[in-house]
Amino acid sequence: MKEQRLEELFNRFMQGSLPDAEETELWQLWLDTTLETRRVQLLDAVYDRLPEDMDMSHSEADRIFREIVNTKSPVHQVRRQPHIPAWRRIAVAASIILIVGAGGWIVLHNSKGKKSEIARVPETQDIKPPVNNHARITLANRQTVYLDSAVNGSVAMQGHVQLVKQADGQIVYKGTAKEIVYNTLTNPRGSKVIEMRLSDGSRIWLNAGSSVTYPVAFVGKNRKVEIDGEAYFEVSPDASMPFIVTKGIMEIQVLGTHFNVNAYEDEPDIKVTLLEGAVKVGNSVATVNMHPGEQARIAPHLPPRTANDVNLEQVMAWKNGLFSFEGADLPMVMRQLARWYDIEIKYDRMVPHRAFKGEITRDLTLTQLMNGLRAIGIKFRIEGRTMIVIQG
Repeated sequence: MKEQRLEELFNRFMQGSLPDAEETELWQLWLDTTLETRRVQLLDAVYDRLPEDMDMSHSEADRIFREIVNTKSPVHQVRRQPHIPAWRRIAVAASIILIVGAGGWIVLHNSKGKKSEIARVPETQDIKPPVNNHARITLANRQTVYLDSAVNGSVAMQGHVQLVKQADGQIVYKGTAKEIVYNTLTNPRGSKVIEMRLSDGSRIWLNAGSSVTYPVAFVGKNRKVEIDGEAYFEVSPDASMPFIVTKGIMEIQVLGTHFNVNAYEDEPDIKVTLLEGAVKVGNSVATVNMHPGEQARIAPHLPPRTANDVNLEQVMAWKNGLFSFEGADLPMVMRQLARWYDIEIKYDRMVPHRAFKGEITRDLTLTQLMNGLRAIGIKFRIEGRTMIVIQG
């Protein structure tokens, strides 16, 4: 009877139709030592349907399953749930699913969009994700406004332009000016994404480790801002005053559109991804016109290169509270973690080439996230705010 019940609950879980009330029963039966043979048979059935390039032993899958079940914690909602084919729903306690393959790893969410901890670690050995926003604005008079400690409402007046912090944390500029006065919004590493609305109604979301310099009100023939790091723009249309984004030799010209700019200093290229509308991107060598769904890469002394096979969900993952590691190598993954957790990354030996897949919410602690990499031989240790990566 117990074997039949285990099989029934397991199959319904894999199909995404197991109610919360029966999940506890499933995990209790899974840990019943008298059902070990049946548990192995169920895992066999799952792995018989995996692609040939997947490489994970049944004992390792069972170990991960037991580890997660034994450390199950209150769940957190994720904002978006990807489509997950049934054969990929490997048995993990209504939580994060790890599928380990020759090419890397992938983290998926169960049908209810829930996750739980991969493993508990002592607080002293872990680094938590950002829980607050630590952004600051440098005003024209060089005064600094720290937004996390500023009260809601009017924060500063610059001429006839009012700087307002709203209850939801968004920064808004209201008013007009006769001359250009610049402010700089800085969102440091280890800080949550911040949103700002400029005086013309254009909206900017700023990722951790980024800054943008802009006029408090636009005056003249264009609306020019300068970016460092990563930002997503939703520009209000104004044919008489083009919106221009610059970063060193790169310049983007738009009238009204939605686009993402990744211009971190430690990335090899500047990447501009267009989601809606049209933009013109150029450098000292050439200029190209972009269409929705395209991405341009800009490097010094080379004409911009465009591609139309861009994963827009991956590009926008940071704004939606996710890490997306699809196609990333290890250094690229580590650069994302360094900015989000405000840590230094060191390697104890040469970094092997390894491609990653998948996505995961950004509200995990650093150790919870890194434990997913242990399954493919990426080991690490944390010393203060430095993570030392040890190749397996």
